[in-house]
Amino acid sequence: MSLLLLVLLGAGCSSASTPATPAPSPTGASATAVATATATVAASPTTSPSPEPLFQDLQVTRLSIPTLGIDAEVHRSQVIPDTSVVPPGCPAPPAGQQTLTVPERGIATPEVAFAGLENKAWVFGHSRWQGEPGLLAALADINVGDELLVDGVDRQTGAPITGQRYVVEGLYLTDRESGGDLVTADGPAEIPSRPLVILQTSVRESGENRSWLLDEEKLLAKASNLIEGDVDDPCKYLLLFVIARAS
Repeated sequence: MSLLLLVLLGAGCSSASTPATPAPSPTGASATAVATATATVAASPTTSPSPEPLFQDLQVTRLSIPTLGIDAEVHRSQVIPDTSVVPPGCPAPPAGQQTLTVPERGIATPEVAFAGLENKAWVFGHSRWQGEPGLLAALADINVGDELLVDGVDRQTGAPITGQRYVVEGLYLTDRESGGDLVTADGPAEIPSRPLVILQTSVRESGENRSWLLDEEKLLAKASNLIEGDVDDPCKYLLLFVIARAS
């Protein structure tokens, strides 16, 4: 998929003070974990064998996150022209950009596969819709190590996939640009060897005096901040990505 498609996915997750756009869009490198180990002179450390590579072209049909009480159908999302309104004083995007449709209160995944998302299943949804919490508002409470269970269909073979387990390995606060860099692979060398599920939701809309849609203090404390520049820049649309790897 192109970066231009991805970076628009935050637009339209409206709060009560913001009218919904005609086509609301969603609010989508793992964190480096540093471990210390001690070894005696008499014993050499052992390493566990790496899991065999597993490649899937997964279209998710159901997502369960037991720690958050989420168990929901995943709808199919279509590519459409972007009609979002740019806030005053913010740069306009290039003409002809596209976005993806999102159900008002549910979650979705692209109907078709995109280049750059190989071996990745991407699920997105609103954190708030017309002033009410959306399904993915609960992502403010997710943590590294939490479990995701996914049902779906392999796009290539049509084979059903049931109850595949993923473990959260990173939370990332981004804007549109850094979100695109995080999610899309730049060539075969960046395709993960084990399938990923990427969850995405909106954190703050762009524009003056916009409030955070999720708990600001909580997210800044536990999510890796990938935003270049000022996080308070009103032209930055802020997103949360949660990345989980097949276990």
